[in-house]
Amino acid sequence: MTEQQTTRSAWPDPPNYYKRYTDENLELLKEAKRTNSYPVEPIHTIIPEFYLQQLEPPPTPTEDYTVFDQTWPIDDHLPTLDELGVKHLFPETSFDRVKSLKKLNRALIVQFLELLDVLVHNPEEFGKNVENISTIFINMHHILNAYRPHQARETLKMKMENQLAKKRKETMEIREKNKEILAMLNTFGKQIQPLIMADDTIKLENSDTKMEEKTDRKDMDSSERVIHQKRAELMKLVDDII
Repeated sequence: MTEQQTTRSAWPDPPNYYKRYTDENLELLKEAKRTNSYPVEPIHTIIPEFYLQQLEPPPTPTEDYTVFDQTWPIDDHLPTLDELGVKHLFPETSFDRVKSLKKLNRALIVQFLELLDVLVHNPEEFGKNVENISTIFINMHHILNAYRPHQARETLKMKMENQLAKKRKETMEIREKNKEILAMLNTFGKQIQPLIMADDTIKLENSDTKMEEKTDRKDMDSSERVIHQKRAELMKLVDDII
């Protein structure tokens, strides 16, 4: 016997209405918006049929919106127990939340023990205890949810303080590295200064030597020119005598 296996995505498929946005339908929508005249008949090219106006994006929600078949209010606030239709088990005015949570926790344990006793002796009457436990849980959750804004502010404050401390630490490390690099550059400067001075001295000596060589070469050239001149005069005199 073989079992048919189907592969499903972990996320829901995109809505089918994305198939409506074809090039042809978009051109029809553009023309209808230009003439301000929408066709009365629906478009039958895609099943289910739809009207051309439905290609326009929906208006911005002002009261609530739906996500995965769950409706959420735009003005997200903590509903009161009266709005939820749940009985109050703690004072509605100013009260100590910690003491109220402790009282509700003890009442929850008592109701749970009573539920066990009812299940042993009279199982058909368990509904009242389950309802009491549910009411206690809702009251406890309501008190805890009242701390959510405070928790969000403190969490944001803690994250900002951590970021600030991290940036200060990084800035301090950069400054320390800057000091180390400056100290190394100063040390290198002191070590290389004698080498630079020695190199300048060598260059100066080489320059003097080159100047002396140039002077000697000039003197030699002058002497050679005098010798050549005297030799030419002597050869001319010999020619005249002959």
